[in-house]
Amino acid sequence: MALASKLNHEGVRVYCICGDGELQEGQIWEAAMSSSHYKLDNLCLIVDNNNLQIDGSVDEVMSIYPLDEKFKSFGFEVIKIDGHDINQIINALNKAKTVKEKPTVIIAKTVKGKGVSFMENIADWHGKAPKEEEYKLAMEELSK
Repeated sequence: MALASKLNHEGVRVYCICGDGELQEGQIWEAAMSSSHYKLDNLCLIVDNNNLQIDGSVDEVMSIYPLDEKFKSFGFEVIKIDGHDINQIINALNKAKTVKEKPTVIIAKTVKGKGVSFMENIADWHGKAPKEEEYKLAMEELSK
């Protein structure tokens, strides 16, 4: 989409969000290499870097670190932020719009289940929904 927009001079910005576990897949790095090769400065990738995937912690299953250095080596502008801070998110998105001749990645450090005591940093919550009582407790904790 970003390449088509660039070739057609449409001026469209493309945003892609992926989890850090997805970065273990080769197709992600093939896309990153292509994005850099074609100087897709209209592309912004946002990585939800919570270090958890369905099988456990990313660094134990198959480490992707140092993530910032890998993206730099693929020709990306790298912006690292606290993914729970809305001001940092807004500032990073605005900065990404100013980058020329290369794609941008925003590495957003997050905590899975943030704000819910029994969910924070627990890989088991990666692929399941809370039961009714768990939902009520989670909503109560989040409303405080």
